Amino acid sequence: MKVNELLTLEISDLALGGKAVSRVDGRVVFVDRGLPGDVLEARISRLKRGYAEARLERVTTPSPRRVPAGCPHVARCGGCRMQDLSYADQLRLKHAQVVQTLQHLGGIFAPPVNEIVPAPETFHYRNKMEFSFAADESGRATLGLHERGTFDRVFALETCLLPSALTVEIVRHTQAFALEYAWRPYHVSAHTGVVRFLTVRHLPLTDQCAVQLIATQEPRAIDSWAKEVAALSPAVKSVTAGINRSRANIAFAETERLLVGAGTIVERLLGLEFAAGANAFLQTNSRQAEALYSAALAAARTEPHDVVLDLYCGTGTLTLLFARQAREAVGVESVPAAVELARANAERNGIGNARFVTGESRPVLRSWARGERADAPKPTIVVVDPPRAGLHPRVVVRTCELRPRRIVYVSCNPATLARDLKDFAAGGYTLRELTPFDMFPHTPHIECVARLEA
Repeated sequence: MKVNELLTLEISDLALGGKAVSRVDGRVVFVDRGLPGDVLEARISRLKRGYAEARLERVTTPSPRRVPAGCPHVARCGGCRMQDLSYADQLRLKHAQVVQTLQHLGGIFAPPVNEIVPAPETFHYRNKMEFSFAADESGRATLGLHERGTFDRVFALETCLLPSALTVEIVRHTQAFALEYAWRPYHVSAHTGVVRFLTVRHLPLTDQCAVQLIATQEPRAIDSWAKEVAALSPAVKSVTAGINRSRANIAFAETERLLVGAGTIVERLLGLEFAAGANAFLQTNSRQAEALYSAALAAARTEPHDVVLDLYCGTGTLTLLFARQAREAVGVESVPAAVELARANAERNGIGNARFVTGESRPVLRSWARGERADAPKPTIVVVDPPRAGLHPRVVVRTCELRPRRIVYVSCNPATLARDLKDFAAGGYTLRELTPFDMFPHTPHIECVARLEA
């Protein structure tokens, strides 16, 4: 096997990253596209000691499990990698991935995994999407999504089946406006140009929409663009201009100017209202988020005397939901703006038994353990909802030292969850139950709610 060699492969399964897996001469081969049962031709693009990566050239014999993909961009988009696999097969695959990951990375021989919870909607479920500007062949601004496996190539969006129809309409209108006013797209390598990203958040349960344009400086006629976008639908409640002059290729505004509306919109989850700005974290599948949060509440088995500690609390969604059932709920979050929103959300919902601490979970827990802060709670239940990287080992150790009755782990990455469960087991906490959730149909991403007890 050599780099650039063309191979005929029969796909055996899908890996955790959503890539197809075959095996040649004992070596695992990851292919950028393909489904179990496909026979295809692929060209080796990267060779390592234990595995190889390959680019799909053509499918010679399609898998019987293939279904027609509804999106015209499916062959090049990096988003819906599994759209041509039936939804029932997607669920079976994701459930198997969770079980295998817990076995192989977590060392759990027979993990107690419930059936995966399917999403209420398989399309138009995303309440937030980020779109990138780039230059087309003529050097003019185009707006769309990244091509599969690239960071610098963007194709012009025609349609997308994940967000709302209004989101797509806003993108198409912005595409035309950018061409009319000759907006200069930002170049991610040369670091030249102006317009970088368009973020649209359309919340389905309240039908409120916020739009943000992110650029190195405000482009021509941006106020006119904002008024035209707001006129597309009464659902558009906020339009902002965000400035990001850093070289980091992320859709984040360092500063922000309000162009139309109030600057925030509100979603309603499990009877509570949560305000969100353009940069604030909010689960991107609102209807499935209600099921996820309900499972977290059920896993905690909270009693009225409990004190709940919520690490990585964001804008306080889970903290406030737990506060309704507990004596007190304490949220810890490192982003000051998120903490401000969390406190505002508590006031909005009339919840007085929740408080929030600003800081990284690791140093906050360390300072509490050393008695350096007077605001240390004595939690009987700890909830963790970390980013994809999972928990720092010292956060696991400090959490175990608190000796809560129960730990609820909400995870967006089964691999780091499995790793952390092994660390929790060393601290005396065992996985009692885990429920996977399909938050993002047609993608390889999986969320889980795990219950741990001493």
